[in-house]
Amino acid sequence: MAEISTSDVAEVLVALRIKLVKIVLILVAVWAISFVFLSDFVITKIIKDLLPEGAKVVYTSPLEGLILKLKISLDFGFLSVLPYVSYLVYKALKNRTELLKNVNISKSVAFKYGISAVILFILGLTYGYCLMLPLFMRFLYQIAVTQGATPLYSISDFIGFVVLMLIIFGLIFQMPLIMILLVRYGIVKFDTLKYYRRHFYVLFFIIGAAITPPDVFTQLMVAIPMLLFYEISLVVTKIVVRV
Repeated sequence: MAEISTSDVAEVLVALRIKLVKIVLILVAVWAISFVFLSDFVITKIIKDLLPEGAKVVYTSPLEGLILKLKISLDFGFLSVLPYVSYLVYKALKNRTELLKNVNISKSVAFKYGISAVILFILGLTYGYCLMLPLFMRFLYQIAVTQGATPLYSISDFIGFVVLMLIIFGLIFQMPLIMILLVRYGIVKFDTLKYYRRHFYVLFFIIGAAITPPDVFTQLMVAIPMLLFYEISLVVTKIVVRV
């Protein structure tokens, strides 16, 4: 067994510290910029476009607006640092495990995959913002009116729910790209993805139950698009990779 010297350990710790500092710097920089320039715009835009006519948003505590801005800005920070973290995970798995030993992705190919991921994420946001959420929020509003209630939404709960749904749709639209990468580089066989599709269906419903309010309709609104997109991703993967 190869001996590990004190200098080797120190070198690893320094490398980890430098990477961690980069992650924190990116996150804090984007968080600060978003807090000053983007958060208020995002909040007012969502209320204007997705709040059903007749419903109102209210503050339930004096600090609710400030905390909401902090959360929205932090979401931007995490999204901005995600590509770099993904790169670090890839390098770690490539250099320290056998899982990615046959995977060699050049910078040009990685750039293409990165652009594809951004485009798919934007398409997911667009789908959720322009199609699913307007119908969904209107449906929930009609239920409240039918039951004789006046819809008054906490601004933090309303905006938080919308942002969570948008992020979920953005990630769901990454599924074709992830499957193509897994199958193309031999990490997972296409037949395996087909064979375990029912297991993924159960996982999707568990995710829907975990991240949404405790009502069946909301859970279905999350789980069913994931299920359908899994099937679409299988078809796209079969065509692109030609398996």
